[in-house]
Amino acid sequence: GLDCIYDAPRPGRPISISKKQENAIILLSCSDAPEGYSQWSLRLLADKIVELGYCDEISHTQVRDILKKRKLNHT
Repeated sequence: GLDCIYDAPRPGRPISISKKQENAIILLSCSDAPEGYSQWSLRLLADKIVELGYCDEISHTQVRDILKKRKLNHT
């Protein structure tokens, strides 16, 4: 049947970010990009998040998932 078109659960560790951290990431993504950049990239956001101490580590894909959940788009 059509069951094959639905995505299967993905392996891997789920994001363990608190709501407070998530909100800080959202606010950062809505701020002006750093000097020399016209806009935030996901990798640039991930690097800045760790630099600011919002969390110890985060991947650009985790940042994408957080922004996607809130319907915010960044490249």
